[in-house]
This record gives sequence, structure tokens and C-alpha cells, in this order.
Amino acid sequence: MPSPEALFGENHNGQPLVQLRKDPNRPPQDIVLPVCYRNTPWALTVAHGLGFGIAREAPQGSASGLVQIFDEPELWDDIGYEVSSGNLALGAHVTLKRKAECSPVFFTDPDKALINRDDAVAFQSFADVEEQADWVADQIEKNLLEDELLARDILIILPDAYTSKRQFSFIYKALMERGIQSHLAGVNSSRDEIFVNDSIAVTHIYRAKGNEAAMVYVLNADHCFSGLELSKKRNTLFTAITRSRAWVRVCGVGQAQERLTEEFRKIRDKGFVLEFDYPNAAEIKKMRRIHRDRSEAEQKQINRSVSDFSSIVAQIDSGELSPDALPDELLEALSRIVPRDHK
Repeated sequence: MPSPEALFGENHNGQPLVQLRKDPNRPPQDIVLPVCYRNTPWALTVAHGLGFGIAREAPQGSASGLVQIFDEPELWDDIGYEVSSGNLALGAHVTLKRKAECSPVFFTDPDKALINRDDAVAFQSFADVEEQADWVADQIEKNLLEDELLARDILIILPDAYTSKRQFSFIYKALMERGIQSHLAGVNSSRDEIFVNDSIAVTHIYRAKGNEAAMVYVLNADHCFSGLELSKKRNTLFTAITRSRAWVRVCGVGQAQERLTEEFRKIRDKGFVLEFDYPNAAEIKKMRRIHRDRSEAEQKQINRSVSDFSSIVAQIDSGELSPDALPDELLEALSRIVPRDHK
């Protein structure tokens, strides 16, 4: 995360436009609340782990799967983590865990705990969106009939705002088949409220911000696994998971969801800690450039290039074109990206 000075820039005299200072004997301008009451420590750890790509498999030719990271390692301490092993510094290997004092005792004290970590966060993979919708509807029916939750205690989040109306139709149909009402916030309900009595709230990620519920279902999480503007997608996943006050179910379709679930398992199986090699300053700058937001023109250009390349691959696969027809420098570049023994 860039500093306020980097985010807001300087005036004509070279002075920062915004500074958050903590001067002695003066009120601090930046306060980090020490205890997180909104989220369970397990959901928060998973949200940070997936949001930063800490357990993400390194892409071919890359040393790390990280998507983004704090420029200043000490910020991890500010948001409630402590070093379990290693060294919290640029270029060092480190393992981080949530500080016990940064979560309320009803999460951390076994004698007082209201929720256990095995039930707080769960991932589910499905073959298609219909199967996903049916499973979620079954779970919500159980939440209402057996778990004593109210409709207002449940929130369904769709990560992709552009397809939210179409995706809502699947969950709406599945819930109606079980006699459960639902609404897409701001579309077939008031734009000023998310939750409605006796109706399950469904919302895209932008309307979900600032709202929370005891039980959160994140649908189509596979949308956040890979692709262009990956920092934005992983931030979307972080925001969705942290809407949960108690339980969160992260659902998705296909191989992308399976691989996202594997990231979760790595974090869970290590005891909900974050273990990674902290990149140096140059590596952080590079990953920020790779995963940055793209303009519409940039996206169109990349999509055209991918389409053209896919067409060439299809012609080679069909035997219409020989690899020898490609320029030697292109073949050499491809061999560096995908070695010949790569399976």
C-alpha cells in the first residue's frame, strides 16, 4: 500500500499534500483500532492471504505468487499480526499470525468461544452455477430452519458487478423453489437499503462495501482467481470475505475455484498463519506494474493480442500451420516463458 505522500502527491513547493503524523504530545492523525470485532481472526487471515496472493502458486517464470504487498513491512504489526518465525523485512522469509489480543475473547478463548475456526471459513467448488445455486439455497434453508438465523443475518455477494443481474437469476430461482424470497439490492429493492425483512439480500461487491452479516455466501469467487487487473480482483475477494461477522462460505465454479480453494487449504493447514518470502522494493514495484488496473484501450489491445495468439495456436494444433513458420525470435521467446519440458 503506497504511503499518503505517494498517494496524494506534492504541492508546487515539493511538500506532501497529505501527511498522517504521530507527533509527541499531540493527538495522532492516524489511529489503528487494536481489536477487530467485525471479523473472526480466521476469516481475516484468509482474506489477507488470498487478497495478497500469499499462498498462490507462482506462475511459470516467476519466483512468487504474490499479487501485491505492503511497501512497509511494519504495517503488518499495525493491522494486528505478529512474527511467528523469520524476519519481517524486505527480502526476508517470514511467518505471520494474528495477535491474540487483537481479537475478542469470544473468538480466541476456547472456554468462551462462540465459533470455532473449522466452521468459520469454508470453501466449496462446483461444476456449474446451477449446482452452486442449489447448494447455497439448501444451506440457507438450513440456516433459517435449523440454525435460527433470520433472513437479515444472511448476505450473498457476487464479485462481478457487470454480471450480477444474470447471476442473481440462478440463486433467485433456487431459493424460490424452496419457498425463500430474495432480492438484488438496489434493483428489485430500495437503493438505500441492503437488508429487507423476510428476504435474502443479494448484492454485487460495490454495494456490499460498508455492510456486513453474520453469514456471508461469496458466489463465483473463481472470478477473482486470475486474469488482468488481478490486484483489483483479489481486493474484491478480500472485501467480500470481510463482510462476515461470523461465518463465510466462499463458492465458485471449475478449476479456478479448485485452485483458489487450494490456496485456502494451504493457509488453513498451517494453522491460519501467513508464510512467505517478503519481496524487495524492486519486486514490489514490478508486481504492482503487472497487476495494476488497466485502461479500456489497454484491455482491448491485450484481448486482441490474446485472440491473435490463440488463433495461431489453433492453426498449429490442427496441422494447418507448422511451428517452423514462426520467426525464430518468437519461438525463442516462447521457450523462455514455457520451457519445452513443461507439461
